[in-house]
Amino acid sequence: MTEQDSEEDWGTRLVALLGARLKEIRLKAGAVLFEQGDHDDRLFILDEGTLEIGVLTAAGRKLSLSRLDAGAVFGEIAIFDPGPRTARAKALSNCRLRMIGQDALLRELTHSPEIALALLRVAGQRMRLMNQQVQDQVFLPPTPRLAAQLLLLADTKDTIRMSQAELADYVGATREHVSKTLAEWRRGNLVDVGRGRIRLLDRAELARLRDCEQI
Repeated sequence: MTEQDSEEDWGTRLVALLGARLKEIRLKAGAVLFEQGDHDDRLFILDEGTLEIGVLTAAGRKLSLSRLDAGAVFGEIAIFDPGPRTARAKALSNCRLRMIGQDALLRELTHSPEIALALLRVAGQRMRLMNQQVQDQVFLPPTPRLAAQLLLLADTKDTIRMSQAELADYVGATREHVSKTLAEWRRGNLVDVGRGRIRLLDRAELARLRDCEQI
């Protein structure tokens, strides 16, 4: 596999390498896999469904970090640095996952450089994404931040299925700001907004707005 392979590609590779050593877990929509602060040393691979990774700030405000779809690998921090979970993982739909604990995985790492490489690639991709999100939160005003999150959440798809309140949690802005901005962008034919969904119509203009330092 190459450096350009996605996290999902590496997830598929890990399933093939670890095989029967992975245990299956099923979650119903709304169930919490682990809470921020939990002591949990498992690595997870999402086979089906969608999970949300989020944190609570010291002030008690929720900030959503990412949505994970089938093929995603997560929980790798606990493998490299055991300690409390730094975020919460919650099922947004019925999910099927596979998992392996730290001790079992470390035993496999001693015999398989391929597994170690796959984990390093996943960790590197996650760190790159987190660094970009931190920069967006610190340096971008709310409107460019909203454009950035829409492009990130949509990825290769045109439609994002979430409410405006949920989107506000990802952007770190108020629901009112998100709603007002989306209404403006709808009038400008940048997006189409429906109940529980946002469809991107003009990615190029959204990218331009994302890259503006001030709006």
